[in-house]
Amino acid sequence: MTKSPREIADEQLTAYNNHDLNAFCALFHEKAELIDLPSNTVVAKGMKAIRTLYADRFANPDLKCVVHTKTDLADFAIDRETLHGLPTGKVEIIAMYQVQNSLIDKVYFIRQ
Repeated sequence: MTKSPREIADEQLTAYNNHDLNAFCALFHEKAELIDLPSNTVVAKGMKAIRTLYADRFANPDLKCVVHTKTDLADFAIDRETLHGLPTGKVEIIAMYQVQNSLIDKVYFIRQ
């Protein structure tokens, strides 16, 4: 059964806030990319890099993501988020999850 981009983004949020690395990674395509905008900097490419990045983050018990608004268009689920518990402190962000075949293919981040 194919899931919508919103369903996948919401499942990803739950896994993130539960610090469940396996459930989180299961929602990403093996060759997924995390990309910062507007610089187009690739933060992580491929499951190994994504797993390593989030294993470190999930070790912090204060890590939490709060979604303020959600919108969906085509194969994107777009969230306005506040991240808490990062080494740099609270971060305001827009995350755009591109989903294909019920897996996250790319995530684009715009950070304040």
